[in-house]
Amino acid sequence: MMKQDKDTFTWPMFKRLWIPAMVSSLGWALSDMADAIVVGHSLGTTGRAAISLILPVYMIHCMFAHGLGLGGSVKFSKLLGEGKASEAERNFNTIMTLAVLFSIVIALLGNIFIKPLLAVLGTTPKEGSLFGATKDYLHVLMSATPFFYVSNILNYYLRNDENQKIAVIGSMVGNICDIGLNIIFVLVLNMGTRGAALSTLIGQIISILIYLPGVTSKAHAIKWRIEMAYLKEGIQCLVAGLATSIQYLYQLIFFLMMNRILMKISGEAGVAIFDLLQNTSYLILYLFEGTARGMQPILSTYQGEHNEQGKHKILKLGLTSGMTVGGLLIILIIVLPQCMCLLFGIEGAWIEQIAYEALRIYCIGAGFAGINILLCQYYQSCEVEKAAFTIETLRGICLLLPCTFLFSWGGMHTIWWLFPATEVGTLLVFILFRKTGRICIPSFDSNRVFQFRIDDNQEEIAMMHTKIEAFCKKWHAQPKEQYAVMMAVEEIYLAIHLKGFVGKAGENIHMILVAQTDGSFDLHVRYNAKTFNPFSLETVLIDYSNAFDMDAMGMMLIKKTAKAFYYRHYQGFNTLVVKL
Repeated sequence: MMKQDKDTFTWPMFKRLWIPAMVSSLGWALSDMADAIVVGHSLGTTGRAAISLILPVYMIHCMFAHGLGLGGSVKFSKLLGEGKASEAERNFNTIMTLAVLFSIVIALLGNIFIKPLLAVLGTTPKEGSLFGATKDYLHVLMSATPFFYVSNILNYYLRNDENQKIAVIGSMVGNICDIGLNIIFVLVLNMGTRGAALSTLIGQIISILIYLPGVTSKAHAIKWRIEMAYLKEGIQCLVAGLATSIQYLYQLIFFLMMNRILMKISGEAGVAIFDLLQNTSYLILYLFEGTARGMQPILSTYQGEHNEQGKHKILKLGLTSGMTVGGLLIILIIVLPQCMCLLFGIEGAWIEQIAYEALRIYCIGAGFAGINILLCQYYQSCEVEKAAFTIETLRGICLLLPCTFLFSWGGMHTIWWLFPATEVGTLLVFILFRKTGRICIPSFDSNRVFQFRIDDNQEEIAMMHTKIEAFCKKWHAQPKEQYAVMMAVEEIYLAIHLKGFVGKAGENIHMILVAQTDGSFDLHVRYNAKTFNPFSLETVLIDYSNAFDMDAMGMMLIKKTAKAFYYRHYQGFNTLVVKL
């Protein structure tokens, strides 16, 4: 029968993306932690302080790489959801061209002005070993900039192009190599911070090499070529992505300020504890980031389909799954903080006691940080950049900096309360802004969207015709347009029902009919048959057979009357888009 409520597609699609994203995020967390762990055990407090001082540069890289990757891939996935495959391919190449050119410039400038940059980071030749360790790491990090950009952006696009298997394999193998080389270069060959940075560079190169088959495959939408004519579009995607990735700029400011405050309060020991908290945050927050990455491709696709029901379900799934895995880890760290100290080489009764206290205080706010991350990704993926920007600005600077100054007055025992105060405050202020109307969430008129589902017990097709006809008339469709829409729905349904589900039980077809503001209609169809493209019936059944096949004839008529049509097999299901 025809139904409007039950959604049997969203959870399987989310699960297919969430599990690989979580595996990748765990690998990234371990890779980011590896430098601090290995260098900490090799060089002690000086090594950990050098890693902490270098974080602002890493944040700049992340801001632009993730801004391009996220902003570009959100538009890429939405374009595919709208059936605009050629525009999606152009989007990918525009972003990649912009990323390569920009990262080369950054790498050159960073190496030319390395000494002034080190002074800004907070270390000069007077610090001796600390200056040398930081300089060695920074030199390699700046040289690796293009590889860092390409690797991260490819990962975003591969996940949005249903190539999450290659994405997770590439990131995991690269991160494992990074960890292994860290041990060899730093502990065995005694290369210090330079060895740690080299291991990261080689890991990125290995990831890129594994990603490349996903770019050259003809079965997917992304194909790599230089695209110079649409750099304006690339900059627009960067601006959109910065609504979320601006957090890295805020973190840069915060790190510079926090490192200087801690150096005054307690010297290298305070910076080392701060580095411990940062690496602990990688382990916890990357679980929420992984969940957010799993949400994004489906949210962007649903945004293109105007599927509000599906978007809300994805948010619920993200909050439930993220809080489950993240919450368990938070509890474990609160109970056993000594494990983290042992892992990062924090030794000594005084510093250990403060580290235990700092870890437990940080964990109080980590769950709220996870909620903020998931909400931010939700709004970013739904193209509500203002809401995402508000969350990141509140937690990244507007509340974070005042809280840092406020709690630093009490010294090493109170400064760590800045983390829970910032995250809880961000969530409360954002909720207040939403309720008072200071942040408006624009949405497509839900009255222009008609959703229905057909399963094994479908009602008479005439009932569906009646509702579709009423919907078309409501939005002033002419008789010819009404006929085209009803014919498309009927012929696509019959082709899928008769040809797609041969030998397969559990038929489920979900259709979304959208009345666009320009007077056209978009039909989005998702169904759980075996891989089956109804638009292929014309050549298979008419050109090469003497039999007259009405299903193939119907699809041929749709192709002639439609403005555009597009098919892809996405996240285990078939997807059609027809513009009428």
